[in-house]
Amino acid sequence: MNLMMAELHDAVADVKQGRSAVLIADGEAVFRTGLRRVLESLGRYEVVGEASTAQEVARLLRSIEPQLVVMDLALARQVGLEAHRLGGLLPRPPKVVLLTGDGGHEGLEEALDAGARGFVTKNLDAGLLDAVLRHVLVNGCAIAPELFGGLMDRPATSRAQFARSHHRIGLLSDSERHVLELLGHGFENAQIAEELHLSRASVKTYVSRLLSKLHLDNRTQAALVANEIGLTSSGRA
Repeated sequence: MNLMMAELHDAVADVKQGRSAVLIADGEAVFRTGLRRVLESLGRYEVVGEASTAQEVARLLRSIEPQLVVMDLALARQVGLEAHRLGGLLPRPPKVVLLTGDGGHEGLEEALDAGARGFVTKNLDAGLLDAVLRHVLVNGCAIAPELFGGLMDRPATSRAQFARSHHRIGLLSDSERHVLELLGHGFENAQIAEELHLSRASVKTYVSRLLSKLHLDNRTQAALVANEIGLTSSGRA
């Protein structure tokens, strides 16, 4: 299975030495136990906490400051799919990977808008889950292909909108195209500014312009288009 949002690349192998602190959040004790065993068997992760309720998630985010949160989508909705509730306002906000059990794409767009870095199914094998988490830890963004493809299973008007966006790529300037590529990799404005040596105000302007030129509504749609047309296929070192 290949990930379609921000290709897994060689940088994944360079995740810092030592183990990354992980918070597991899921309402099912059996699943949490199984996931803990899988993660700890990989030798790269230390499960520093488990949460079964929204209240426990909020408490543990503040008290243990994990680097990574692996959370069930249903529980994330109880927490609240807003960036600040997913830990975005913490001094060192964790990377969040959401798990869904139904194989559908429902909730993907709102999850990404809330700042989640990954959205995958619970039936991933250990190797692929490891690749996803390592990619997210180096600021990547990973979406399981069956979920990514499902975003196009929507009314014809929405499909036509994305098709028109593809045809309008040629209207972008080189700078706007570079910004679109980084949006496809899940970069935030501050990261884009640092990568391209621009001010945050300039990045904001570029994002606004490219959304207008492509007739898109938000960054999530732009990231999807960037991946669909292959802007992110070369990976990032």
